[in-house]
Amino acid sequence: MTQILLAHQVDLATWRRATRHHVFAGTRPEDITWLVQPSEALFHPSSTDPQTLFSTPDEGKGELLRLPRRLVERLVLAIQAHEPERFSLLYRLVFRVVHEQLDIRAAVDDPDVKQLDALAEVVTEETHRFRADFAATFRHDRRGAWACEPAHYIIEANAAYCLERVAEPWAVQAGYRRMQWDGRIIQFGPGSEEGQNAPLSWQRDGAGVWQGYPKTVLPPTADEVAKTRTLDQLGSEAMDCRACALWEPATRTVFGEGPVTARVMLVGEQPGDQEDLAGHPFVGPAGQVLDRALREAEIERPDVYVTNAVKHFRFVWRNTRRLHQKPDQEAVDACRIWLNAERRLIQPILVVMMGVTAAQSLLKRPVTISRERSRIFPLEDGSHGLVTVHPSYLLRLPNEADKQREYQRFLEDLRQVKRFMEESQSTQPSVL
Repeated sequence: MTQILLAHQVDLATWRRATRHHVFAGTRPEDITWLVQPSEALFHPSSTDPQTLFSTPDEGKGELLRLPRRLVERLVLAIQAHEPERFSLLYRLVFRVVHEQLDIRAAVDDPDVKQLDALAEVVTEETHRFRADFAATFRHDRRGAWACEPAHYIIEANAAYCLERVAEPWAVQAGYRRMQWDGRIIQFGPGSEEGQNAPLSWQRDGAGVWQGYPKTVLPPTADEVAKTRTLDQLGSEAMDCRACALWEPATRTVFGEGPVTARVMLVGEQPGDQEDLAGHPFVGPAGQVLDRALREAEIERPDVYVTNAVKHFRFVWRNTRRLHQKPDQEAVDACRIWLNAERRLIQPILVVMMGVTAAQSLLKRPVTISRERSRIFPLEDGSHGLVTVHPSYLLRLPNEADKQREYQRFLEDLRQVKRFMEESQSTQPSVL
């Protein structure tokens, strides 16, 4: 029996390393016992460096552990649940996906999948409550300490959110953990359950056993964005953008995705509710329409770069639902620096502007979709552009006949994109 000792209740870094190693080694779930060390051992001043203490064997043979996005998103949530057997459950699911070809989308009645979904759901609900209470607590008193009792282990994962909401020093005290921001760094310490005299050895976010949780960083400057040389670096910098007010209520920045070699860039308006929670563009209902149309147009989504003119979700609360609101001009102008940087790094031959917001952001002038759609025209940087509707427009049409007609027009626009890609490819010289 293999025993794996985790540094704390949400030790994502060690769990990930151990899971990679043992999945590649073929270690069966029933042959692993997951343990969590007592909190006082983590924060004792004389304890061994946690990054060394909790290191695991080599992660594998260099190959990537490819998992469905839906599974990864729920793993990160479920590991925060107050469920003693969650580490075993999560490892078992990864093992089954890799070795038994478990399809978590199809296996909706599988007990492990159902438990994973249930844990992810309760953590999501608890996260929303925590964030709302944190914002309300510090809305008027921007400094101070807040004592809370979350039902799940969500403190660490919300460090970046708390910093974004309140820049002045603050502290959050829960039963299992204390988190404090001193105006320079965020640190974690023992919770109130360990008493007032517990030894303190503060651990900084983003380092050691806190890998997988955001480091404390400052928003990037325009000069830093202009000097960025890779998409990964650009996306990391965008996570800390506060150039407009949308960063505050949104869950996160949703940056573009796709290869730097993409010849086509698809630009939408802004992330929706599901994109805001998942952290990926076009994964909600509009994304499903887009995926279907791309398939029918014989365009592989992994071959194109997909992004939005605005990187944060603008919404209004209606009871417990977050309803989409069109981003204002301030947000569009503020986000243009990121869109321009994406174009600079990718250098697409064709930019597809889906919807008015995307078109006006790129063209910097009023745009009427009905007048300008479905034709390819040159852009100032030497690339080309095409204006079409946003996939969400098709979802809003009340009449089924109208939906089908407009979907076919949207599909024909994408087929025109496909033809342009093929024609431009045929004119490029061959390289040995």
